Formats: sequence, structure tokens, C-alpha cells
Amino acid sequence: GQSMFSLFQILTLESWCMVIVRPVVYHAPWTSVVFLSYIIFTTFAVLNVVTAVFVDQIQTASEADGEHMLQERQKVIHSQLKELRQIFRSADEDGSGTITAEEFQHLLGDENVRVFFMRLDMDIHEALALFHALDEDGSGTTDIDEFLFWLMRVRGGVKAVDMVSLMCDMHRCASPPRP
Repeated sequence: GQSMFSLFQILTLESWCMVIVRPVVYHAPWTSVVFLSYIIFTTFAVLNVVTAVFVDQIQTASEADGEHMLQERQKVIHSQLKELRQIFRSADEDGSGTITAEEFQHLLGDENVRVFFMRLDMDIHEALALFHALDEDGSGTTDIDEFLFWLMRVRGGVKAVDMVSLMCDMHRCASPPRP
């Protein structure tokens, strides 16, 4: 018990010099290296523990913030999708659940729809290309929900739209011609 208390006194630098170290070093000078090594080692160990606690707290806060940002982003996407679905349903004049090329062209003339596509990082020409890519049978119509599904998957870049267009073209080539 007395030895542990002495080590604690040395670690906290409480009367370590006069009471503990000087008498020992007087009789065995080589022990000064041991005492200094002990002080340096334990100081770094304590600093590592304190640093680890701070890093852990910051990492936990960062993860919680990241999850919160992801949830907020999902809410925004959901509200955008809901808003766009309402716009498309109102443009569907015959109520069939599909939108024709003419209805889609009319929609693209609306400034609100253009702004909406800009918020999705998509040019209206890319949206038009997506519409035609999803028109598999060449009838000039596409399902509203299918269009919105692919729109959410490809937003943000020409490469993604090109990939969907390529997939649809390949699907058309692989399918037997319809009579």
C-alpha cells in the first residue's frame, strides 16, 4: 500500500522531489532514470486516456449529426417526390396514371417544373431523354410512378440518365418485336 501511495505521489508531483526521490537517488543515483521514465510514461498514458475520451465524444456527436442529416435529406426527397407526383397527376388529363409526351412537354414549359428539376440537379433535356428511354413500346406514354422512380435514381448527372437510357435500349433489343 505504501509503495502505491508513493507512486501516486510521484505521478501527481506532490512532494515527490524532497520526500521520495532525493533520498533514493542519493543512495542509488541510477534510480533517477527510473523515476523520470515513470513520470514521462504515466503522464503520456493519462494524456492518451483523456484524448481518447474527447475523440470518442466527438465521434459520437458526429455520427449522430450524420444520421440526423441523412434523415433530413430523406424527408426532403420524400416531400419533393410527393410534390412532383401531384404535378404529374394534375398534368395527366385522362387520369390513366400515365403521361403522354405532349403532357410531359407541356409540363416542361412550366417554370415551377423547371425549377423543380434544377433542385434535383437535372436538366430538362435529361428529363426528356429519361421519358423517351422509359417509353419502351414507343407509344409516347410512360407510367408516372415508374418515371418518378427512375427520376429519383438518376438525378444529379448525365451519366446516370445515359445508363438508364442504355438499359432500356438493351431491353428493347433483347425483347422480341411486338406484332
